[in-house]
Amino acid sequence: MSNAATLERWRAAVSQAAQQSLPARWRTTLMALEAARGEHRRLRAASVTDVRALRKAAQRIHDLEQLRAVLAREVIAG
Repeated sequence: MSNAATLERWRAAVSQAAQQSLPARWRTTLMALEAARGEHRRLRAASVTDVRALRKAAQRIHDLEQLRAVLAREVIAG
């Protein structure tokens, strides 16, 4: 088998594996985003504000929303 054929088989296998893992990554990301939002709400409602924890929770939400957007594009493109 030629190198080009082997490379093409590897690319196809990687692409198929990625497409199969996207739904699981989507669900995991949405669950983590929901948990991060809940934590952020809890921190905001606390009687004593932990600013560092609040910032960290807000950053986590931002990061997960970015990941969700990337995954959404991949699901649509898939």
